[in-house]
Amino acid sequence: MNFEEDYIMRMIKDMVKALASVVLGRRFTEYEVEEEKASDTDFLYRDIIEMADKGKINEAENILLTDIDQSDSRYLEMAMSFYIHINKYTDEFLAANGYSRQEILDGVEALAEANGIKGLDGLSDTL
Repeated sequence: MNFEEDYIMRMIKDMVKALASVVLGRRFTEYEVEEEKASDTDFLYRDIIEMADKGKINEAENILLTDIDQSDSRYLEMAMSFYIHINKYTDEFLAANGYSRQEILDGVEALAEANGIKGLDGLSDTL
């Protein structure tokens, strides 16, 4: 991993932490599927992670952005966890599957804007 890749990965992680702090009012924790009483959102999260792991990152993101009930209070946590998850992929894996680290940044910024926050990239510097 080169310095630039590492820097961008840390910046994405910091942006997600900032978003969680501002919108959820708490520290970011990854989305956890409640096995005992799994909801439709839980099943969908498993599906999009599995798709992304198989290289269908764009398709998984499209489902995340279009097929989710945004009134579900766990949606934001799930979406942030998705971006943290795909941020762990190597640049080579992302490129081989038609995705980029910049698209992860764009997704996190779009998520922030959808929740009424603009300029999240500057907010992450304050953490």
